[in-house]
Amino acid sequence: MGGIGSGRSGGRCTVESSYRINIDALIRHGVLRPGMTALATFQFSSDQQDDIKLECVARVGDGPWDSWIRLRYELTDYWTGEDLKIDDKVSLVTTRPPFGGVRWWFICPRSNQRVRMLYLPPGGRHFWSRRTYRLAYGSQSETAHDRAMRRSRKLCRRLGGDPDDDACPDKPKRMRWTTYNRIMDRIAAAERVADDHLVLLMKRFMT
Repeated sequence: MGGIGSGRSGGRCTVESSYRINIDALIRHGVLRPGMTALATFQFSSDQQDDIKLECVARVGDGPWDSWIRLRYELTDYWTGEDLKIDDKVSLVTTRPPFGGVRWWFICPRSNQRVRMLYLPPGGRHFWSRRTYRLAYGSQSETAHDRAMRRSRKLCRRLGGDPDDDACPDKPKRMRWTTYNRIMDRIAAAERVADDHLVLLMKRFMT
């Protein structure tokens, strides 16, 4: 396991390797309820960092700045080996989209910006925003060949086929032929990109 700054994308940690809290998930689980204080516990587990048990206390008040969550958990500091008890308070705010309703946001304790997700990467101590930690997406480290092959495999699975099988998947029942042909064209285009990139790499290797 590496500390902050380690990862597959140019030495940076990735979103995929981080623990994350999604404000929409808190709403779905009933943690954010107007006029109430709620308690929820979440268990995070990963092969890239220590497991943590997160206690989340959420308060939704009446005023615009009277809503918050407290994040309580224990972890071992990556650099010093010190056992830490974290108790962070994260403010919550709302906005009203033009199409109606209410949209909730975290206020990142570090950047003070509105965000929908908070992250704890390997080597981190606190749940902060992706921009604060400068987290990369794992896909950013992929080559053009990798991205094309991933796209082709995803489309193949959409048709019910096996990406590891050389045979073209048959048209699923109830799928229109125009939809099937369009997906097959996208698969062929992705495979052409992958083949062209592979040929380019071979030419560079041979020169």
